[in-house]
Amino acid sequence: MKKLLLIALMTICVFGAKHGQTNDPDLQLALEGKYTKALKGFEKRCDKNEAYACGMVAYFYNKGFGVEKNIQKALKYYEKGCKLNDSDSCTILGYYYYKGTIVKQDVKKALSLLKKACKLGNKDACNYIEKLH
Repeated sequence: MKKLLLIALMTICVFGAKHGQTNDPDLQLALEGKYTKALKGFEKRCDKNEAYACGMVAYFYNKGFGVEKNIQKALKYYEKGCKLNDSDSCTILGYYYYKGTIVKQDVKKALSLLKKACKLGNKDACNYIEKLH
């Protein structure tokens, strides 16, 4: 999953670099390598309960972009993002709970999170569910 997330971010970065723009001002800052500013923008938006922004804050803390890597803070933001229906946050949490990565393994909780993400349209989550059954 970590590899998938990294590939996804790199794809966005490459695509954004070629085309130079995105409609998301904070993502644009990240594409320009201004991670600290991007993180601050995403944090403000997450404080206003924007699900996608919470997932991005989690990702920045998870990878250490513009901030010291902090897995516990990343988990907090992934949980908030998932509660606000960010499918990526739910997928990542589901993966963590299934593997017992960072958190205590809980397959039942993992499946619940992955099912939620799948219902929200995350194809990776749907694929994980198929593999688990």
